[in-house]
Amino acid sequence: MKTIGLAGSIGSGKSTVSAYLQSLALPVFDSENAAKSAAMEKGSPCLQKIAACLGPNSILSNGELNRLWISNTVFRNRNLLNQFESILHQQVWNDVQQFLATQQKLGAKAAFLDLPLMIELGWYKICDSIWLIAVPDEIRIQRAILRDRHLGKEAVVARNNTQLPLTELKKYANVIIDNSGTFENTKAQINELLQKL
Repeated sequence: MKTIGLAGSIGSGKSTVSAYLQSLALPVFDSENAAKSAAMEKGSPCLQKIAACLGPNSILSNGELNRLWISNTVFRNRNLLNQFESILHQQVWNDVQQFLATQQKLGAKAAFLDLPLMIELGWYKICDSIWLIAVPDEIRIQRAILRDRHLGKEAVVARNNTQLPLTELKKYANVIIDNSGTFENTKAQINELLQKL
């Protein structure tokens, strides 16, 4: 089974590519949804670790994650943020391993990993190939602003500045998918790649 990592910065269209692959009934691990369910579902394995690490204020009386407290406290304290992210990353890593083992048992020819920090965390090393969804910075930022109107331009630019630049991401890519045009053009590139698998 081939393990293919999807890489791309904010606004690149990586989630759209991931959704398209899923629409073709291909197995795709979506780490953002996995992290949300791992951290926020009542009784999830992460919640006890988060409470032990960050204290009782991190959990609501009904047993769910206190998202308001997390956003107001954790995201303003680098040390707490690192601890919080470490717990989430460990859970996502465990989920990735389980996902790949399941796909192997099911006889999948390929499995795709949509992991936003794949390069930064070194997770690209478990992939046979990295497909980079590439879009020039100015288009990416504009798309991200339109998509996440509640964030605003400053927040989008700030998030963009924390990610690896396109020139750096290209060093890890085996395949570059140009998503700066229409999605029909992007789909044609993906379909061609899928035929080669």
